[in-house]
Amino acid sequence: MKKVLILFSKSDWKTSVPFSNKKYMYSYEYFYNMCKEEGVQMYRASYQWYDYRKGIFKYAWIFEKKGGGWKRVYDIKPDLIYDKTKTRTEIEYKKELIGRRYNFFNNLEFTKIIDNKLNTSLLFSEWTKKNWLVNNIEDLSSVLNKITTEKAVLKPISLSGGEGIFIEDKEELIEVVNKSGVVLRDYILQDFIDSSKGIPGVIKGVHDFRMVFVNDDLAYSYYRLPAEGSLLANLAQGGTMNLVSLNDLPTSLQPMIKRSKEIFSSFGSKVYTIDVMFDEKKRPWVVELNSMPGMCFEPGQERTKRELYDKLLKVFKENLEIS
Repeated sequence: MKKVLILFSKSDWKTSVPFSNKKYMYSYEYFYNMCKEEGVQMYRASYQWYDYRKGIFKYAWIFEKKGGGWKRVYDIKPDLIYDKTKTRTEIEYKKELIGRRYNFFNNLEFTKIIDNKLNTSLLFSEWTKKNWLVNNIEDLSSVLNKITTEKAVLKPISLSGGEGIFIEDKEELIEVVNKSGVVLRDYILQDFIDSSKGIPGVIKGVHDFRMVFVNDDLAYSYYRLPAEGSLLANLAQGGTMNLVSLNDLPTSLQPMIKRSKEIFSSFGSKVYTIDVMFDEKKRPWVVELNSMPGMCFEPGQERTKRELYDKLLKVFKENLEIS
């Protein structure tokens, strides 16, 4: 049986199960069972558990349906690694070392391009706000007057999930950053997008809109609404996920979909997202790309979950040369 290992960031090997969130755990259990029925044994491991001298993962988790849950296994040599790590300098370096022995999905170079927000502004310049690179408070002070909106957005180039983002009145931004204690290194500054008018023909109100691609196919899409009092709609920040039929996509998104297929066609197997906001004039703007869309769905979204899992499993089998 072929082995696919899902690679995660830091994780505690001493816990009784590999998840603290039961909703996430049940999603992965379902997916692991699906894969095993098709001849693919799934593993879960942290990059910290890799032995660089021996070229093996010292330990990992598997899910055994009949055996009654999650089990620890040892000395794993996967046939394919599905990368779900966070973007960190330390992790990037160690993934490069692991990649000398094992194939990654997504390709590591593709991940670097996708998860860098400055790259996004270059690749999709027609649909992105201008960015200014900020590495310290002096940089921020010198470019803040270039912001044309009352609010300014300051965010890390590579982090995801809404982590490290400041959305503040531009007159107050420097003071807020100073009080936060955050060290500005590889941040970008840009105009604020007022998304309060909603998505044309779909929803009213503050939002963001995500399109999820597997290879060159748009697999599914959904909008996210922020928690009350927040402007961040990321699920990790308390946002809610609401599916949108592909038949109901605003037509204004088609040019950027076409563009993404053109520029990423050389990378072969891939999974990624395009996150969009619509401004007060209903014009779409690309906010960021993401190479690691979530695996978790809400009750009532089982059909879309199954369709996504089927597509991922198909990609695994193609990479593993399983008919």
